[in-house]
Amino acid sequence: MQLHSSKSKPIKSCQICKSDNLQSKLFLGYVPPVNTMPKVDSRANEEISFPLELFRCEKCGHVQIGQEVDPEVLFPYSYPYLSGSTQILKENFKDLKNNCLEKKLFNTKSLIVDIGSNDGTLLSNFKDAGAKVVGIEPSKASEVATKAGIETINKYFNKETANEVINKYGKASIVTAANVFAHIPNPHEVIENISTLLEEDGVFISESHYLLSLIETIQYDTIYHEHLRYYHLDALRILLERHNFEIFDCQRIPTHGGSIRVYASKIGKFKIKNSVKQMLIEEQNKGLINGKLLDDFRDR
Repeated sequence: MQLHSSKSKPIKSCQICKSDNLQSKLFLGYVPPVNTMPKVDSRANEEISFPLELFRCEKCGHVQIGQEVDPEVLFPYSYPYLSGSTQILKENFKDLKNNCLEKKLFNTKSLIVDIGSNDGTLLSNFKDAGAKVVGIEPSKASEVATKAGIETINKYFNKETANEVINKYGKASIVTAANVFAHIPNPHEVIENISTLLEEDGVFISESHYLLSLIETIQYDTIYHEHLRYYHLDALRILLERHNFEIFDCQRIPTHGGSIRVYASKIGKFKIKNSVKQMLIEEQNKGLINGKLLDDFRDR
């Protein structure tokens, strides 16, 4: 595959609050795309590389990298990863479905849409529970999902794709984005498109690698160009509130070295659980919100 960087560009402002007051916290050099995997016995060839630097917004506390690599370079049709190959993910997605059942977020008339649905592993749990499901997946993993009976749109998620789902299937009771919400450029557009896709009392569930877990266990090797943003709950709160969403529940989960599952809806639709306040207090007490913990991470 020929790699082109014409659509790659530096990120000069905070992707959440738009402030240009970004402070560099860690520079990891120039790194090639993570999924470029030549055969072991092949001759070495030149690879295009991009700067990899971690920044913190001094206005809202959000953490992100400073380079947006062309999505067609990072997530080509040939993208090799399959969710179903990881047992912990299979167990996690089953747990997600069970949590949604316990919260009575869907029934057999509901439509569940998964953004970045990969091979359909997440959606298969909801389908088995009787719900209608649709995946959105740009890579060849969509073929695996389709063969498994998971209806999948082989496209990137954007406004046009959201409208395609609505026109063909109707609006969704739940939209999920598991380990992909931090990957897509312009999170404000993503949330607006999700808002369009959801029913009025629908729920957006995201699972993202958790900044606190990354710092606590020194996971510097999980900083790479696919991960544009490194979320903690307070940053997600700020982002979602700008679009009339509020977080009503959250939990830490073990996937990808430590992640957070966040439930959000339009303001006032659900009672906010104590888990949200408790996690925000923990982030404050550990120095995550004021940035001190990130400085300690760099030194370690």
